[in-house]
Amino acid sequence: MGESSICQVRATVMMYDDGNKRWVPAGSDSPAFSRVQIYHNPAANTFRVVGRKLQADQQAKSMHELE
Repeated sequence: MGESSICQVRATVMMYDDGNKRWVPAGSDSPAFSRVQIYHNPAANTFRVVGRKLQADQQAKSMHELE
């Protein structure tokens, strides 16, 4: 069995800027909503987080595997 989406949410994705010690919007200068999904692969017992901006002109993706 492959991976499946176990949840999804609409969220503003932020990243921590350690140099400036503050949170900043990921992928742009201003906050924008993204659809964030968590996928689970039970065979490998891994998780993958995928975020997609909800703006029509941008398709930014961020993928991370969690074990």
